[in-house]
Amino acid sequence: MTTAALPEGAEEIPFVGYNKYIGPMYRLPDESGLHRFCFRVEERHMNCAGTVHGGMLMSLADISMSRAARDGTDAQNSSTVSLSCDFVGPGKLGDVIEAHVRVTRRTRTIVFLSADILSGGRTLLVASGVWKIA
Repeated sequence: MTTAALPEGAEEIPFVGYNKYIGPMYRLPDESGLHRFCFRVEERHMNCAGTVHGGMLMSLADISMSRAARDGTDAQNSSTVSLSCDFVGPGKLGDVIEAHVRVTRRTRTIVFLSADILSGGRTLLVASGVWKIA
């Protein structure tokens, strides 16, 4: 197995609860309006078919979109109202998988977002969702 290096500027995100069991995850420097996050695929992230478990990809989408929803606000919390995911391709053991998140619309209490989950330039999952800012 080849283990991919983390992208430059990766900073580990502190977690509690469920999230600490699936991490570590990292925040990457934003690029051109993109909020970026990643994780490195370990054996525990795999399914019985030998690819990254879909629930792990959805967790990355949910966590990264939630953090992007709070960026630029004083909000400490946000809640997922809706998350829609479409699986496009498989992730592999040792890959670094990135989330590229865009805020598509923001109101005072609701944020609409989209995300592409990628590995080595290949799209694995596309997501869209709505978050409530607390």
